[in-house]
Amino acid sequence: MATGQVQHDQFGDLLRALRLQRRLTQEELAEAAGSSVRSIREMERGRVRSPQRRTVVLLADALRLAGADRDCFVALARAERQPRDSGTVPHGQYNSGTVPHDGPAVVVPGELPSAVPDLAGRAEILQRLSTLAAEVAAGRPDTSSVVVLHGPPGIGKTSLAVAAGHRLSWAFAGGQLFVDLQGASPDGPLDPAEALAGLLRSLGVPDSRVPVSPAERGGLFRTLTRDRPLLVVLDNAANEAQVRALLPAGRGCLALVTCRRPLAGLAGAVRQPLDLLAPAAGRALLAAIVGADRIAAEPAAADQLVTLCGQLPLAVRIAGNRLASRPQWSVAWLVDLLRDEHRRLTVLTAGDLGVRSAFEVSYRQLDPVTARVFRRAALIPGTDFAPALAAVVAGIDEETAAVALEELVEAGLLLTLGDRYQFHDLVRLYARERLDVEEQQDRRTEAHDRMVGWLLLRTRQAGVMFEPDAGRADSPFDDDQAAAYWLDRESGNWLAALRYAARCGRYADVIALARALHWYSDANSHLHPWEEIFSLAVAAARAVGSCRDEAVLLNFLGWAQYFCQDRNVDGLATLDRALALARRIGDRREQAWALTYTAAVLVRTGRAGSAVDHSRRAVGLFREIGYALGEQSAASAQAGALAALGRFAEAAELHREVLAFYRRNSGLSRTGAAVARAGAMVSLGADLAGMGRLREAADQYARARRVFHRCGATFSEANAVHRYGLALASLGEAHAAAEALRAALDLYAALSCPWWEAQTLSALAALAGAASDPAAARLLRQRALDWCGELDAPQVRTLRATLRRELAGS
Repeated sequence: MATGQVQHDQFGDLLRALRLQRRLTQEELAEAAGSSVRSIREMERGRVRSPQRRTVVLLADALRLAGADRDCFVALARAERQPRDSGTVPHGQYNSGTVPHDGPAVVVPGELPSAVPDLAGRAEILQRLSTLAAEVAAGRPDTSSVVVLHGPPGIGKTSLAVAAGHRLSWAFAGGQLFVDLQGASPDGPLDPAEALAGLLRSLGVPDSRVPVSPAERGGLFRTLTRDRPLLVVLDNAANEAQVRALLPAGRGCLALVTCRRPLAGLAGAVRQPLDLLAPAAGRALLAAIVGADRIAAEPAAADQLVTLCGQLPLAVRIAGNRLASRPQWSVAWLVDLLRDEHRRLTVLTAGDLGVRSAFEVSYRQLDPVTARVFRRAALIPGTDFAPALAAVVAGIDEETAAVALEELVEAGLLLTLGDRYQFHDLVRLYARERLDVEEQQDRRTEAHDRMVGWLLLRTRQAGVMFEPDAGRADSPFDDDQAAAYWLDRESGNWLAALRYAARCGRYADVIALARALHWYSDANSHLHPWEEIFSLAVAAARAVGSCRDEAVLLNFLGWAQYFCQDRNVDGLATLDRALALARRIGDRREQAWALTYTAAVLVRTGRAGSAVDHSRRAVGLFREIGYALGEQSAASAQAGALAALGRFAEAAELHREVLAFYRRNSGLSRTGAAVARAGAMVSLGADLAGMGRLREAADQYARARRVFHRCGATFSEANAVHRYGLALASLGEAHAAAEALRAALDLYAALSCPWWEAQTLSALAALAGAASDPAAARLLRQRALDWCGELDAPQVRTLRATLRRELAGS
């Protein structure tokens, strides 16, 4: 360990900086503090290193220092009063231990490595550490003296610790110690006894006086640090036991520990996780390395570069170094190199710096089972996953997988999201590399196919929980809510499995999964890409020649196109195909569904008369085959068509009958029945609003909203809130109406529903106009016009024309 000397004019430097910051002359400060100009000048020059406490307090008053700033100022003055002689002090000056006074003088170490000049994105943490250092220097008894900076490989723990050490050195006049504990070294971590011997030598203890026993070394280290204000940086720690033996004993000491693990067993420590760089910080780091002009010339490419580096500080630094060493390269050129995932880790190497090598150190320390979980988890297609899926792909039980995943988090190779796990993008690439190198192709294929099969089966099992009167005795899910929770959280994984099955010709699996999800899609209409899901299934049914499945799935697809995508023309064409095919094969049930869905589209496109006819025919067909649930759906569509014709009383009567049916045992799942009841409430509310019974309508919407919210039916909730806001606006309750409409807008925006966002914005614009706020009204109308897009319904064209007219007149 290197030794060095600490600068002895730190108090003077601080005094001068504070005076200049307050724009005071030496004469003005001397007058305010009741001191002499000469004393101020000598203190600032470092010639007076033992200012009296009374003088320091008066100076703090004159400089208007308070809180942590005042504590820092006073503590530094106290530290400066410690006797020194050319960077050394007698042993007895710092401790009252048993080290003989005739031994060599204790050096004031300054072992911190050079700080990187371009640290970015850590200002907030540095400020937090500065505040903590001030509290430690002030001797506050309730202040933690240990900080653990933890995070994955390449996150910049050492750079931050060293930068913080230099910044905080003013508060630790006893010196700064630095130890690389080699916690991630392939040769194993540094033995604490060996580290203690080095620390003792750094504090001036000769080799002949370093105890042999590790316990005695620890005791001597604590004795020497009891009364000495030290900053100790313990870099790259392996575990808690290694760190505990190296912590200084003095209240005025601070230990900064860096580790990939949070060292949860280290009592009393402050833990500071390090996050990835924000995009702006990543650009700032690149600019500091490469030059601001070069980055400013290609801002879009610079942003892409930071993204491809995964916002990992080490990767961004390496990319910057590569650009700096190759001035002929454009930023875009390096971006193109990094786009190739197979080469990215190789490109992110510069000299002895490499992202791959940072991950390699952690990976080589894993036990075989954990290493297999790490490699195989790279096969999981979604952005995050649960232990159950990791267990399947690794071919182990879930409990073992859960333990392995936690170990990977501790090693910094996985990120945790509650009870789920996630790769950093670059770590995933490394895991794939290890998988390709260490496992045969047939083993990789077997693991992947096992995962896909499990996802397809589990997804079907979850979907069945929503089917009417379905048998659920052997289901892994307790109820439909548990199934919905799984489907929502695993959507990235089961969707990828479905796409893979479609590509590989596993048509029966694709058809079965899509059919199983139909009733689930009713409550989650805008949450998943239903058009894609049902399109894949239609193609699969056609590939195997199953007309019955094709007719069913065409109906599902038509519903997804008009209801989820607001693409009424496409939906109507698809439903026409479904109706024709169902008639050809004599399937009355699918004919009735096609007619029911078509009626809904006809209402949307301004053909309510035809919609009444279609829905009545659907009611008749459902009644013929004794399918009560379908009959009520068709009756609801018929009521909607009557309402569109202004026949609100007839529509309300039908909707009340539908609501009564859903309140009885309809055979639907608990969630499905609740969503159906709430849907009937909304429809009845619309009928009541049409009859001018606005308060009753608002009450129906409010009740429906609560039900939809409990069921997680976000789009339907947004629609209920939207209608509630319109009813309140008609009642003259403008403030409450605007609040409801803004809530609806947020829900629609979360689901990306442009047509519904446009309607809500238009309604808000009308409220703003009525409140004599023309600027806000104009902005809202312009936003609504932007969202109208190119949708094909008559009401869209009407709204678009209205908005343009209003904007022209404003």
